Order: sequence, then structure tokens, then C-alpha cells
Amino acid sequence: MRNLTRDEAVWRFVGYSFVLLVTLLMIVPIYWIVVASTLPEQVFLSGGSDLQLLPGTNFLANLDALQAREGVDFIGSIWNSVFIAVVYTLLSLVLCSMGGFAFAKYDFRFKEPIFYSILATLTLPIQLLVIPLFLLISQMGLTNSYWAIILPWAANPLGIFLMRQNMKQIPDALLESARIDGATEFQLYYRIALPTMKSSLAALAIVLFLFQWNLFLFPLVVLEQGKYTIPVAINELVGAQRVYYDQIMVAAALSIIPLFLVFLFLQRHFVSGILAGSVKE
Repeated sequence: MRNLTRDEAVWRFVGYSFVLLVTLLMIVPIYWIVVASTLPEQVFLSGGSDLQLLPGTNFLANLDALQAREGVDFIGSIWNSVFIAVVYTLLSLVLCSMGGFAFAKYDFRFKEPIFYSILATLTLPIQLLVIPLFLLISQMGLTNSYWAIILPWAANPLGIFLMRQNMKQIPDALLESARIDGATEFQLYYRIALPTMKSSLAALAIVLFLFQWNLFLFPLVVLEQGKYTIPVAINELVGAQRVYYDQIMVAAALSIIPLFLVFLFLQRHFVSGILAGSVKE
């Protein structure tokens, strides 16, 4: 291992310091949410010398107040969000990987225009899509159902793009040899393409799960009380007369846990999966 020059050591120190600073800036708000969820509302709103930076003992009391809130079934909303996000992620992984494989390894008429048309939908804000999607869901009779949230974005344009870029790295010679051995086109997809895409699929799973978990506007429009997801349930804690900050902090702290577990489980694949296909040789 060679010794670093002075300039290299200085730049490495500056780089690590910057990364550490950014990490702290991201961790501090999360830490404050956790701390605030364990404090009485009047304590963390008072500020000044009474402000606590260490966890308190009021978490269960705040949780009881949250559960006692009329019109807000937060534990039920956690289940709704988990179910919707998991089913959506699995379904979208299948559809996006199929679409990516088709665009990467097959030639067909209007291939490029179709692909770029799909990418163009990424520029459309969700506010523009809410009304036509709501009318479509209503005509299908899916209003106030889990499928109303899962289906509209199942074939995620970003997911199709990422899988296409990654699957272009699969050698065509490998697929041709499998065809010679008698493999069907579907077998090429699930026996050859998918096993080589584990890191990319794991990275995409995190992106899709986060997208669905944080979706707010469309669930607010199509879901009714009892089917609320976490963002919509938290929104119900903002009343016309007051904002229930203690309950919001408890709800926010609980909503972080599934995201943390998903990322912890898949994080070793995340960086390699995102970078795969980003460099063209």
C-alpha cells in the first residue's frame, strides 16, 4: 500500500469531512423525531432551557393519545401501507424487469419511440395525473381499494429504464447459446436474466418501496377512512383548530421503522445495483 502525498491526504480528509457533515445533517432530523416522540408536547414546543435532547419517558402516553384520536386508526394505516408497498414493489419488479428485458434484448417496430415515450411520463407531475387516474379507477370500480393505489404506477417508468440499462450488460452470446440449447424466451428471462440482476432488483426494490410508502396525494383522493395509508393518517392529525405535534412525532417515528428495515436488509445491494449499467464500455 503506497503512502499518500500531502495533497492527496488533504483532499481525502476534506472529502471524508464533507461526507460526515452531510450524514450528520441527515441524521439530526431523524434523531429529533425519535426524541420528540418520547416527550410531552409542551416540553419540545417550549424550547429554551427546558428543551431536552435525550429521549424521555412519554412515548407510550403519546402512542395512547394517538390511538385514542377519533377518526385515526394509525396501527391500521401501518398495515395498509405495508401491504400496499410490499405488493406494489413485488408486482412492479416483475413488470419493470420484463419491460427492461424486452427493450434491452429485442428489436421490434417503434421500439425507440415507445421507450422514450415511457421516459417522458417521468416529467408529468402527479398533480396532473390525479383527476384522470381517479376517473379511470372509478370506472373500474376500484375506488377505496388497495388496487387503486397499486395498479396506476405498477409499470414504473423509472424502473423500466433502470432495468433496461442493467440488462443491456447481459451478453447476447449467452442468450443465443441458451436458445440453441432449447430455452424458451420466457426461460431466458427468468433463468438467465433475473439471476444476474439480483443487485439491480434489490436497488430498484428500495426505490419502488420508498415511492409507494411516501405517496400522499393520490391515496388522499381515492381512499376513505379505514383504508388510509400512513401519510394520509398523519395528515389527519393536523386539525382545523390545532396541530397534534406529540402524536405526529410518534406516528412519524413509527413510520420510519419499515423503511429502515427494508434498507438495512437490501443496503449491501443498493450501491452496486444503482451503478450497474451506468458505465458503457
